[in-house]
Amino acid sequence: MVKKILWMLAGVLLLMGLSACGGVAQSLPVLELPEDGQLQMNKMGRPDTLEGLCEYLADGLAFAGDPVEMSYKEIGAIAGVRYRFTYNGSTVQVELYEFDLENLDEKGKACLDSVKETGKFTVLDNEVPAILNGKYLMIYTDTSKKDENTAQKERVEQLFADFAGFKPN
Repeated sequence: MVKKILWMLAGVLLLMGLSACGGVAQSLPVLELPEDGQLQMNKMGRPDTLEGLCEYLADGLAFAGDPVEMSYKEIGAIAGVRYRFTYNGSTVQVELYEFDLENLDEKGKACLDSVKETGKFTVLDNEVPAILNGKYLMIYTDTSKKDENTAQKERVEQLFADFAGFKPN
């Protein structure tokens, strides 16, 4: 019985983490892009780790603030972080997960297969849109329909797709 309660609590926490609601926007970090739109990206290879991906995306102003560790085992990942911030007056959430492709469990395989096929996966009866880049999965949530927000989301998705961490010989 205690295990069931703990699993339900873990599921609720994951669902809350995957949702874009909650929190007070004023207390979140604010992402501000340069007015000229020019970003100086460090093109040096980053370690092929979740931390390397986060550093790369931070350099590209994909998010603001510090990461919070996410519950990741429910989707078969080996690590996960979330960034919550405001951009252009909207609360935005970027979640990043890393999978061990050589040792995927059933949850991980189901999650990645679903994203490959449909661009989303199901967790706690909710469909969550996501994109993949090798062993990494990203969920970008911004409910704003403003052109600037849509352009930022597309820019971050392109940064994510372009990440090629350092792979030793």
